[in-house]
Amino acid sequence: MIAAHFFDGHDARLQPVGLDVRNDHLHVDAPGFARSYPLADVALAEPFGQAPLMLRLGDATCEVPFGPGRQALLAALGYRRSAVERWQARWPAALFALVLLLALLAAGFIWGVPAAADFVAARLPASVDTKLGRAALAGLEAQGMLAPSRLSDDRIAAVQALLPQALPAHPRVPVRLLVRASDTLGANALALPDGTIIVTDAMVRLALDKRNELDGIGQAELLGVIGHEVGHIERRHATRAMTGSSLTAAVSATLFGDFSAVAAGLPAVLTQMRYSRAMELEADDYAVTVLRRNGLEPDALADMLAALERAHPDYDKLPRWLKQSMTYLSTHPATTERIARLRQAQP
Repeated sequence: MIAAHFFDGHDARLQPVGLDVRNDHLHVDAPGFARSYPLADVALAEPFGQAPLMLRLGDATCEVPFGPGRQALLAALGYRRSAVERWQARWPAALFALVLLLALLAAGFIWGVPAAADFVAARLPASVDTKLGRAALAGLEAQGMLAPSRLSDDRIAAVQALLPQALPAHPRVPVRLLVRASDTLGANALALPDGTIIVTDAMVRLALDKRNELDGIGQAELLGVIGHEVGHIERRHATRAMTGSSLTAAVSATLFGDFSAVAAGLPAVLTQMRYSRAMELEADDYAVTVLRRNGLEPDALADMLAALERAHPDYDKLPRWLKQSMTYLSTHPATTERIARLRQAQP
């Protein structure tokens, strides 16, 4: 007889009983109490170490404390450990399974999520880009990240006059260029999904010469930046990147909880997201095409990137989390590599 605790499923009272397996039945006996269950109706929960053994008997439950009778009962019930149970009982196998799980998760985030984001973004209608862009601009303004430009009207007009030179013959969406002041973003340029390009006052000032004039060199540098942002718009990079960020947040919330991460503000996503290396190179290639179409060399964009690095000489020495809050470089990674690539570009 094996000592156990019986719960009849109707109240919480614990009843000490004895268990015995005879004639293909599990017999539950106590003074003034006796029940019998066919073994086929006994559901056995997976045993765990020295935890009590759990038996489901219809509406009733039976707990068998850890002890010498437990193994005999398992044998009487015909229990055999599954391959998974045998696997997890061996620490080398469990460690291998953990490493494999982490590798699969990493592969999913590195390759699976971007591929899924591209698949989803490619099937989103253009109206989604329009709504995202408008919402992003409204959010940036509402949070005080953008303010009316402090530059003169003539200077703003000179910058906006560069946009037609950067556009393809048939733009994917209507494109407009806004010049805005931003103490938060510093020297920066953003391409919103609806075709809005924002160039900050600080970025324009970085292109001015020693006389505070926007000469031919400065115009070429700004044209390279604008061309880069047009490249992002033409390749729909912002929508693809934001789709990837949303999928990453959703997958993370599913795996680790806190689904509120999915509802992160769009302005925060736009100002902190990092385009993939492939997207950056695509946008750089488009900028090179724009510059050459206007009789200019890729060095113009390389010079602007170098100026940004000179403005932040210790940027590459900073930890990545701190880079997220700094200027144009934070949303356009691998600046040194891009400069070298642009300077090596051949006609």
